[in-house]
Amino acid sequence: MNPYAHKLTAWCMFLAILSPPVLAQDAAAQVKPLRVTAIPDANKDTLKEDQATISAWLEKQIGVPVLFIPVENYNAAVTALVSGQAEMAWLGGVTTVQAMMLSKGKVLPLVTRENDLKFKSYVIARTELGAKSLKDLKGKAFTFGSKSSTSGHVMPRHFLVQEGVQPEKFFSRVAYSGDHTKTVLDVATGAVDAGAVNYTYFDRMVAEVKKDPKKYPADLSKVQVLWTTPEFVDYAWCVRSDVDQRCGPGVTARIKAAFTGLDAKGEADQRILKVQSTQKYVAAKPEWWDGIKAVLESTDISK
Repeated sequence: MNPYAHKLTAWCMFLAILSPPVLAQDAAAQVKPLRVTAIPDANKDTLKEDQATISAWLEKQIGVPVLFIPVENYNAAVTALVSGQAEMAWLGGVTTVQAMMLSKGKVLPLVTRENDLKFKSYVIARTELGAKSLKDLKGKAFTFGSKSSTSGHVMPRHFLVQEGVQPEKFFSRVAYSGDHTKTVLDVATGAVDAGAVNYTYFDRMVAEVKKDPKKYPADLSKVQVLWTTPEFVDYAWCVRSDVDQRCGPGVTARIKAAFTGLDAKGEADQRILKVQSTQKYVAAKPEWWDGIKAVLESTDISK
């Protein structure tokens, strides 16, 4: 037999053995991660922990690596999604509308928690004030959350005005804490007398303190819910329209199916649902945020 034939056969066998791993590596290299961000509406430690839990779960559900990208403020979350630095984001009602408008329709809400369709905010106050109604807060120091927060600023401001409370004229001082957790702690420590906060965060904090009294560096028993706003639509998981082009065919559909398929009766699913204080996710319709858009058009959130 030709000696060169032996060498050729051996070389072909070597290539046959080598090729599958090499091809697999090339295929893996072509898979681009789903980059996810979120508005920083809670303290950094809580946000990081919650998003890490969701990212790990979602990665298994959709078969694509998920990379969480933290941002410093609400505007940065919108910018990241609109500019294509992220493909998916957890946004509030205001930032959802801003992302849709700034992207000219390239960003849309994909899923929302069922309770986001009937969301609300609390006006909380220091219990030692003895306040019984909003009018008892006249001349007191008040804080909102972030200026771009739906439940921490825009909608509470909107409903306070409807109640005849013009914040800058009614309160002795109006501040902006930056996030819901800090709003609660600022009221609890007496840094301010009252504030507006997302009801799910407040309820969650109170529940956590019952299990661990040292969970937060303030006594939450010194805070009471004084008033609750009317209902409005709030948070959503929003995605860019080009997700499938970057991360692979069908990724958008798999993301939607993963969230809407969560079952509160399942032990594993309960953990994910609990992270975002809900019992169910539903497919979102952009028009559900028309009410927020109308409020934004009539409210100056830069105050």
